[in-house]
Amino acid sequence: MKYTLRLLPSGDTTTLRKHLKASGVDAEGINIISQKAQKWIIQIENVSPPAANIIKQQMLSLGQEAAVHRDVISGKPETSTVYIISDKRKIFSLEHKLKSQPFNLKKLGKEITNLAHSYLNVPRRIELRDHIIDFASGPIIAGILNVTPDSFSDGGLYVDPDLACERALQMAEEGASIIDIGGESSRPGAKSPGVEEEIKRIEPVLKKLSGRLNVPISIDTRNSRVARLATDYGAEIINDISGLSHDPAMFEVALEKSAAVIIMHMLGTPETMQNSPYYNDTVTDIIRWLGKRTDEIIEHGIAKDKIIIDPGIGFGKRLEDNLDILRELSSFKGLGFPVLLGYSRKSFVGLLTKQKIADKRIYGGLAVLSKSLQQGAADIIRVHDVKETRDFIDVWNAVTGEVDKT
Repeated sequence: MKYTLRLLPSGDTTTLRKHLKASGVDAEGINIISQKAQKWIIQIENVSPPAANIIKQQMLSLGQEAAVHRDVISGKPETSTVYIISDKRKIFSLEHKLKSQPFNLKKLGKEITNLAHSYLNVPRRIELRDHIIDFASGPIIAGILNVTPDSFSDGGLYVDPDLACERALQMAEEGASIIDIGGESSRPGAKSPGVEEEIKRIEPVLKKLSGRLNVPISIDTRNSRVARLATDYGAEIINDISGLSHDPAMFEVALEKSAAVIIMHMLGTPETMQNSPYYNDTVTDIIRWLGKRTDEIIEHGIAKDKIIIDPGIGFGKRLEDNLDILRELSSFKGLGFPVLLGYSRKSFVGLLTKQKIADKRIYGGLAVLSKSLQQGAADIIRVHDVKETRDFIDVWNAVTGEVDKT
């Protein structure tokens, strides 16, 4: 039997209580366990009753806790979800405790240790060809530059290469550590303009920016020809909403150019992604997909320390899916990669604020940013509104004493 693991957000009692209730833990147990939410909470799915009982016994022997389905004691249900609640220092002792146990628990112990190590050892910097992006002092900002006529928020504003260049330089001055340039709209329902048109949109901008920016350029594209052109002009990051699945030649470009890659989760394509998206468990399903996809990408030769992951807010997600992702964003750190969060001006913020005008959604977006900062979850914040985002992060760091995380 294959177990599925993920780390739940520490300190978030609302999310924890929701999971415990859904997994059949009795009310008294939920109240007790919820008081321990400042500890590490690891969710383990597909656990048989005997294995669940052993896990609970071994956690108690460590002076820690495990929450199991109320009927596990009588051998029901056939499989269930187990939550282990532990001090961080004790979690690494569980592998030894499970080493001689049956029901594949020896392997589970190793997986728990690996999950904890991955969470604690997410790279704090990425070395690019000409720059270094450093997350040690908190999240950095990727400024969005859409050189498209039809993007949902700023379509048409920067189709003029001179204006696009001016905006890129302005965002770098305002505090963006990356400029993310895209020539294809990925709004829901958008149709591809074709590679030639995409190149026609981005090439003049890249030419004008050549040698003028002191921060790295990311190219937002699914197409290898576009990525190759952009990296020839100095782009050092490929931001591919298809997770390098749309164009197989993207691997060759990334490897040849030593580019970092952003791997995003999306259901379908921009044209189809909002056609009745559905998840069994939103965060678990996305983590499972990202884990499998990053394994495949590493097998293709791309170095692990060149990979950034993005859960894909708004890409094949309902409102409730987006909210689940944001509440449990820190769970993605268990994959061991820096996390990019892209919520800027998106429709789910508009649904919550009843704000139909995209560029008026900044305040709702800052609430999203606050939740991410609270969890220490995102390493890159991809936004249109750089100055306001930079101000918010700076004040947050000062108020919480998180100015220097080194």
